[in-house]
Amino acid sequence: MRTPALTALGWLLASLVAPAAAQEQASGLSAQALRFTVANAEFTLMHEMGHLLISELGLPVLGREEDAADQLGFMGLFLLHDRQHDATFYAKLMDVADYWRLEWRNAERNGDGIALWDSHALDAQRFYNIACLAYGSDPDRLDWVLDVSGLPAERALYCPEEYQQVAHAVRWLRERLHPPAPGTPRHRIAVVYDDPPSHLADAAALQQKIRASGELEAVARKASEAFDLPRDLTLRMTTCGAPDAWFNRISGELTLCYERVAYFRDLAAQLPAERAPQPTR
Repeated sequence: MRTPALTALGWLLASLVAPAAAQEQASGLSAQALRFTVANAEFTLMHEMGHLLISELGLPVLGREEDAADQLGFMGLFLLHDRQHDATFYAKLMDVADYWRLEWRNAERNGDGIALWDSHALDAQRFYNIACLAYGSDPDRLDWVLDVSGLPAERALYCPEEYQQVAHAVRWLRERLHPPAPGTPRHRIAVVYDDPPSHLADAAALQQKIRASGELEAVARKASEAFDLPRDLTLRMTTCGAPDAWFNRISGELTLCYERVAYFRDLAAQLPAERAPQPTR
């Protein structure tokens, strides 16, 4: 069964980014756009949690940290959804890949230059990397991923090995990252909610509901109990003025911007209506 706190988080995020004309509804998004928005909000959170763990626990990284954070974020989706993986779950994995496809193609249409110096992989590379991991996680059932992604056979052939390599690394880390011993002082991740943007109607009321439920705090508590953190940390939802998210190594604060989620909603409108394929096996 899916983690209740993340279900509530997805509902909150989707409600916060609902178009103004549909504020009387739980969200103004189609089922497909809602899934895309929530999937990418979850992946963003897990990607930044990857940076947090790498920094705070001193995890060894071979290669670029951004690539490692993408892989930790991808595997984090499997850990968040503790259930038998079904068509909806795998479609969410492709929603994450499709975010990078949209960024890549929009940049081409707009004539944006490519920052070859950047520490992140190119958007097109991140699209194919996520699609490859998704396909490699269950190649016997996910032939349709090759069709919707256009992943070439030359890459697809090795995707099961790529997925197993990442899964093995995560298992290796989890076996060696022991929680604090009983009775010892424990550092924790605190959740902070700053005021959402004023132009999002009903956002304050929805924020109060999620805070009253204590569900996000339960997620932070679980992470605090699973890892022996070296200091107290913060997970903050706030208004940033730009669609962004980051982990600040100095302050120990993970920031997820309300604008980032709204940006996912806007991109979701570009998805074709037939985007969600049904597995053939």
